[in-house]
Amino acid sequence: MDERRLRYFLAVAEEGGVTKAAERLGVAQPSLSQALRAFEAELSVELFHRLGRGMRLSSAGRQLVGPARQILRAMDDARHAISGAMELRTGTLELATLATLAIDPMAELVGRFRDRYPGIEVDVYEPDTADGVSTLVREGACELGAAHLPIPTEGLVELPLGEQELLFVLPPRPRADQPQERPISARELAEIQLVVAPRGTSTRMLLDQALDALGVSPRIAVQTAAREAIVPLVLSGAGAALLPGPLARDAQRRGAIVRRSARRITRRIGLVHRDGPLSAAAHAFLDEAV
Repeated sequence: MDERRLRYFLAVAEEGGVTKAAERLGVAQPSLSQALRAFEAELSVELFHRLGRGMRLSSAGRQLVGPARQILRAMDDARHAISGAMELRTGTLELATLATLAIDPMAELVGRFRDRYPGIEVDVYEPDTADGVSTLVREGACELGAAHLPIPTEGLVELPLGEQELLFVLPPRPRADQPQERPISARELAEIQLVVAPRGTSTRMLLDQALDALGVSPRIAVQTAAREAIVPLVLSGAGAALLPGPLARDAQRRGAIVRRSARRITRRIGLVHRDGPLSAAAHAFLDEAV
């Protein structure tokens, strides 16, 4: 039951005969008659009663008119949807990102993308780890992912976006007691109480690696999976935290003290996607990113 036969059937039903239907469709009358006969043979039912030069719908034919119109309307809608997606007028882009990258750089990228393509909806997912990002992309749940690099890339393509420095954010102090903008030493780090994310998260992994490289054992004051609580905890004096630069600077504007590590702590960040065809929306987002 293909589209061509359904259109032929409806044209004959609406015109009441093959001659006018053939003129309307721009096909030869014998070809139209033959297609109808083949359609009826395929369905094993007579769709029309043939009365001289006229044709009248049979009971089965009358039952087919409504569904045929619905099918053709759905096919037209599908074509319009595909056309809209290809022209970036409509559609959805699924994006997986680490929570610490959702603010920077992804918020700005998504904002620029939406400004240019307002008809595209962006669905953002926030797995806890970079492995979680790569899994969502590899399994097709998300088309693009944002994470620190490198991550497991079997079947994936990386698009580096640059380097991001992580800074220590300390509770506010009276101005006279605030240290100068000097790097924080290993000895100081050994004494600092820390507010940390759970093990396995990207910032916790980088913190542990950095402290291990300095020969420092972390002194954990608070461990929380609620990332939005970390800065308020620091500001309330619960401890210090290691945060990406943009988050650290925002905390600084709210009164926190921000200091670099004596040994800079950085991470490479980027986008990943499957090694295969991408939607027009995904291509446009990658273009915006670079």
